[in-house]
Amino acid sequence: MAIFEKTSHTKALIDDTEKLSCTVENAQNINKHTEYVLRVQRGPTKDVKWNVSRRYRDFAALHAGLLQANIDLPLPPKKLIGNMQPAFIAERQIALQNYINEVLKHEVLALSLQVRSFLDPANYSLDIAEQALQTVSIALRGDGRYELKGPLPGIGWRIRKHYFLVTDTESRTNCLLSWQSYGADRYLSDKDLQTAFKSLQSLSHPYIDQVLAIHNLETGAFVVRRIHETGSLRDILYGTEYNKNHLAKYGNPRIRKPFTIGQISHYGYQILQALKFLHEKGIPHGHIHPGNIAIDNQRALLMDIENVLVGVPSLHRPHLLQLRRTASAEAVDVYCFGRTLYEMAFGCPMPEYYFDYYYQDGMNSLNEDLESVLRLCLSSSSCKHGGPSLEQLLSHPLFARAPLNGLTLGAQNDARVHLKFPLTLKDELKAAVASTEARLKTEQKLMRSAKREVRIQEILGSEEEIKKQKRRAKKRESLWKSTSSLAETVRSQSASTASSPTPPALSHDPPGTSPSSSGASPCDARSSLLAAICAFDKTRLVSVDADR
Repeated sequence: MAIFEKTSHTKALIDDTEKLSCTVENAQNINKHTEYVLRVQRGPTKDVKWNVSRRYRDFAALHAGLLQANIDLPLPPKKLIGNMQPAFIAERQIALQNYINEVLKHEVLALSLQVRSFLDPANYSLDIAEQALQTVSIALRGDGRYELKGPLPGIGWRIRKHYFLVTDTESRTNCLLSWQSYGADRYLSDKDLQTAFKSLQSLSHPYIDQVLAIHNLETGAFVVRRIHETGSLRDILYGTEYNKNHLAKYGNPRIRKPFTIGQISHYGYQILQALKFLHEKGIPHGHIHPGNIAIDNQRALLMDIENVLVGVPSLHRPHLLQLRRTASAEAVDVYCFGRTLYEMAFGCPMPEYYFDYYYQDGMNSLNEDLESVLRLCLSSSSCKHGGPSLEQLLSHPLFARAPLNGLTLGAQNDARVHLKFPLTLKDELKAAVASTEARLKTEQKLMRSAKREVRIQEILGSEEEIKKQKRRAKKRESLWKSTSSLAETVRSQSASTASSPTPPALSHDPPGTSPSSSGASPCDARSSLLAAICAFDKTRLVSVDADR
């Protein structure tokens, strides 16, 4: 690289997959209306925090934008009379906290632009799509081959990735153009990135979707592919169309069509073959999920292979941060492949970052080979100690039988396999992959540190409560000891008086009278006297004027 070569490039410093947590701290009356102060935190560290003020109508506007997801959300109803009373405001504050907690619980909602702009307006503007449209329009004017027909808004889950319908001026066919801003994991220079894109444009593999055109600009890159009318693998799972809004498609789909064990084996083998080929060429995928896999003529076609070059975060990154040994590029692809198989088998995304118990359609058993693969990729033991390699998965009985069908074997032999990077670029790719792995390891450590801090706080909180209980018990014990010592003093004095010698009887008693017939005994009299002394209350004394 020349000494004066420009290496700086524009990339998003915000990871759009980082989790946001929100707390409705308090409410304040401003200009005859109530504003609720939201405390928002990004990621596991407590240093990245900020406050946002929102009115109830802002919550209502957010709720209206999320209705298309078909998810029940507990937004409190509007009240016209008495909505400024303190008791009502306190009650509504609790209800709004429950609402935002429910919104952030659903991943498809938490990653949407509506929620992000509501909680983080400084980094997420609602005019992101308009800026992308302007950029693509200018870029296509210089290209000359593709003609822009219009945007396809919101068909993908990425906030900074936008899709457009374009027409190839040579063949007069419609194609799909995707524009993606650079991410935090972009480490290639503009020159190296342009060289890598040229190699991807000449890539040929039976299980990787063809790239018709790909270009890098100052703020991002656009890719042109042919349109798959059946949509992605996820669209097939949920029985929907590719050009619909992703919230309406994936929020709470009414139709779920899990794949059969034969289809899982067939398509899983093809995906593994594509991943193995990419890793041999030094470019991992890192973004495997049903949304970037197309099915065409019984073949699985891997898409979005350029994501690792432009440095955008994976859909599964929040789950990857929970893992300990899954940081290498191959381990990440194996883990994401396992999650893809899970969604193909059950018709829904895996809820946790690991899974140990499997069932299907209310039954207690699953296909043994499929369950074995899922455990190898997704079990708690695998997530702690590292999963299998791509070679080990290809030799598994679930996929070893897949090449026996003529369709898979014929497609693999007929197509020409080709992808070649220059030698200088291979070293840069290797360094970029290493930097991506290092950042993932660093954030995994931060996540473990944050978890450890939370546990310590819980322990300290419990220890503080224990100390309070001990102080209360000690106080009760000291009070009991003081009361017991007073009673013991009285008893000891009574005992010492009773043990002293009895004085001789007075001779004033009439003759013939026995001591027992002359009223109370001397011991009883002394006990009564001591009791009276102990019960003496000086506050009942009346002050006497000294002049009298």
